[in-house]
Amino acid sequence: GGSGNGNFEIDICLLITTMKRLLNSTDHEILNYTCWSLSHLCDGPASHISAVVTSTNPKDPPCGLVPRLVELLHHENWRVTKPALRTIGNIVCAEYDDESGDKSSTPTDFTEVILECDAVPRLKRLIDHNNREIQKEACWTLSNIAAGTVDQIQAVIDSGAIPPLVQLVNDKKTDQEVRSEACWVVLNATSCGSDQQISILVSEGCVSVLGLLLEETSMVSMALEGLERVLQVEKNSQARKEKCLRVDRSHSPLVDPSLVENAMKKPNSSKVTKKVQQIWNDHFVSCALCNQPYSKHRPSDAKFCNECKCYVCSHCNCEVYHLSYQEELWAASEEKVVASKQAKKSKKQKKKEKRKEKNKTKVQTNKPSTSSDSEKAKGKKYHVSDEDDDVADNTIDADNTMDQNSTDAERSQPPIDFSLYLQQTGSIIALARLMDDFYEGNGYKKYNEDVVSINCVKMPNQ
Repeated sequence: GGSGNGNFEIDICLLITTMKRLLNSTDHEILNYTCWSLSHLCDGPASHISAVVTSTNPKDPPCGLVPRLVELLHHENWRVTKPALRTIGNIVCAEYDDESGDKSSTPTDFTEVILECDAVPRLKRLIDHNNREIQKEACWTLSNIAAGTVDQIQAVIDSGAIPPLVQLVNDKKTDQEVRSEACWVVLNATSCGSDQQISILVSEGCVSVLGLLLEETSMVSMALEGLERVLQVEKNSQARKEKCLRVDRSHSPLVDPSLVENAMKKPNSSKVTKKVQQIWNDHFVSCALCNQPYSKHRPSDAKFCNECKCYVCSHCNCEVYHLSYQEELWAASEEKVVASKQAKKSKKQKKKEKRKEKNKTKVQTNKPSTSSDSEKAKGKKYHVSDEDDDVADNTIDADNTMDQNSTDAERSQPPIDFSLYLQQTGSIIALARLMDDFYEGNGYKKYNEDVVSINCVKMPNQ
């Protein structure tokens, strides 16, 4: 009954009994009005929702009016489907509140009632409905289920709803409001799901949805939270594999590093920029040689070099910059120079011996038969031998003089400050090459060329 102030009480039991009878009608218009009435009722206090989803009469089927509402989701007339869907959506997004104060009563999880009536597979079919409003309501209801418990998220995954939702988001023809609700399903599932569920969500394309949301200013923070959760799952997975001494090379990273790298380059608020930088520092690295980004948690892709004190990818080799490698290289170069000098010395010795042998052969060939001629020839012999020996000795002396002059020229050069050279060039590789040139005898020439080049570059404009 009414009162002067306009307030009135509803006999909820009588109302539910009437609604139950009307829901069994076959008239489209009666069903339409009845479902809209129930949607408004479920948009109110928890006690009203509880009356709709529970049965007071033991003879009645459990879950109250929900089974019939789930049936109407696939009614032939969309004017019946829409209010039935709205009613279920209101039930799912409601929170139970025991207004009676009876702490002995067991709270009811309204979403669990919807799941018990097998509503999720029917909601999945409505994702592709030709009515935009029904599409949006179905995605909205699924997003609220995906924000629930792990079991409720699993129900959404098991229904096969994720792939069509991802396709809906990636389709440029999708209505913007429908697309937004579909994104929320993915965001809630990645934020609340278990590690195993997130791995499934990634395999079904959810990272692509998060990547698209990074482009939207209003959604970038939520997208970063989802990506961070996915990256944490990858980190935990790799840690377990390393503990078992297993190296996984079969899969690609769950999140492409370029997604986060591109996000860092875009203008964002200071809060978002700080969040992106934190995610990068925690989960990604750049190769010190090729500058390509890689996951920090996949040693098969990139690993930290203790000697270089930086990360290097599997495609690059930093050993050529290690001190041990340089020492081996310099030792090999020194051995090569020593061997070259010994070879030159041996060659000169062989030439000298060959000339002496040749001179002896000439003397024996020109030996006279008579004693008087013999004395002359003998005198001539010593004369020829001394002359040839002088030629040979002069040749050797000339070579030695050239080597001595070269050595004296190098000694006359000012001492080289290798530390200063390293500061001027800024390259350890250039220093290594200079030392190689010194081993080969061209060090001063190379040094002078580099100094001239450096001075030319640093010379101020007149």
